[in-house]
Amino acid sequence: MASVALANYAMKKGLEVLGTETIGSAQRGGSVVSHMRISDKKIHSPLVPNGRADILIGFEPIEAVRNIHFLNPKGKFIINNYPVPTIFCNMGMEEYPSEEEILGALKARCAQGYVIGASEKAKEMGTLMMTNVIMLGALAGIEPFFEKQELERVIAKLLPKKVLEQNLLAYEVGYKMVTNSEANAVTA
Repeated sequence: MASVALANYAMKKGLEVLGTETIGSAQRGGSVVSHMRISDKKIHSPLVPNGRADILIGFEPIEAVRNIHFLNPKGKFIINNYPVPTIFCNMGMEEYPSEEEILGALKARCAQGYVIGASEKAKEMGTLMMTNVIMLGALAGIEPFFEKQELERVIAKLLPKKVLEQNLLAYEVGYKMVTNSEANAVTA
């Protein structure tokens, strides 16, 4: 849902949008990686080249670190601090990295970002499904290109009425997490 909302937002602004996702093994515990390119010029590939992403939105800490190479060193990141241990961690074959190790890897690539408890807030609100919308609210709070009210309108058009009110509240929660210092701001 997050990538669809962002694509719709950019297209509404009259920009070119190309994106792709790898989702093959997600239901078996694998990762999902979405690439999205937005430009006022012609885009020739949906894949973001290494070091060219302006924003990295990571829904899981290890996956964020695995994909940090896409981020421009002057870019920004928003990382959900909710760990999902790999099958190897669950089997005791490897250890999940500490928060310090994860932050160190993020800082080594990029000096500007936030680590937020989006899944924790979503659970408090009744369902982990709202993590996406909380992350979008946080994005609107750190990136001026994504105007808060306009992105909110785009999200509202994508959601069924029965979950709209709760998700708009989640969007506001995400926005406030980064604008009211509820997030762990990361700087080098």
